[in-house]
Amino acid sequence: MRTRVLVVSGLCGAMLVGCGQVDGPPPVVAEAGEQARGERYRANGIVLEDVTHGPQLCETATASLKPQCQGIDIVGWSWEQVAHQDIDGTRHGVFEVVGTFDGERLTLTEPPGPPRLDRHRQGPDFTSPCPPPAGGWRVVDHAKATDAALQKARALVDSAPAAAGAWIDQNGGENDPKKLVLNVRFTGDLAAHENRLRRVWGGALCVLPAARTTADLERVRSDVEASLPGVTATSIDVVENRVDVRVDVATDEDRRAADERYGPGAVGFTPFLKPL
Repeated sequence: MRTRVLVVSGLCGAMLVGCGQVDGPPPVVAEAGEQARGERYRANGIVLEDVTHGPQLCETATASLKPQCQGIDIVGWSWEQVAHQDIDGTRHGVFEVVGTFDGERLTLTEPPGPPRLDRHRQGPDFTSPCPPPAGGWRVVDHAKATDAALQKARALVDSAPAAAGAWIDQNGGENDPKKLVLNVRFTGDLAAHENRLRRVWGGALCVLPAARTTADLERVRSDVEASLPGVTATSIDVVENRVDVRVDVATDEDRRAADERYGPGAVGFTPFLKPL
């Protein structure tokens, strides 16, 4: 997997690199050919070239004075025709690019432009899926609604073979253990799991079913990293009880194959290149 550290947010101010204002005539793009006739993709990312490689499109780069990244080779790129930064031979900037992709190279079909903010992109939603009880979320045992009790509850979840992780809904509490909601996922007997947690935790609690345990998800994650091509990063989504996989491109065939191999919904794909 390619190493990626600093995530592009789509806003110029999020990175210490030049944004994609185009100067002068447009760069050379692909002529009508096999690649140019293929499906086109759009991406907002860092384009970087240094002494080790030519222009490459990266989703992230190392956060340093002289950024580094390894990404997708770009065909048809011209630094002379876009605004960018040059630090000791490392040229880079943040752009929106459009082109065809052959699995290794992105061939430009349009001139690059400034990055766009994806207004539809949302971060994870940690709101508790459980409906609030009558009267709202409340503490059932104040002596066990403390930071220490919360840590004990988290440790209990981590050590349970049937557990599938836990997360916190702050519920407007700003880290106040008496206001937050502890959400946990388990396979098996949920009532028995809740009873065990109530021995150590007296704050608001939401116990949810899981199709896969944390151990199951870790096995899926390891297999994905070893067997699926084009994977750039993986993570476990506790809220959705799945493995999230970042790839350059995700097709319907990829999703169907993952469902067949790991079970429906066990793997979710987040592509860097979005089809037009």
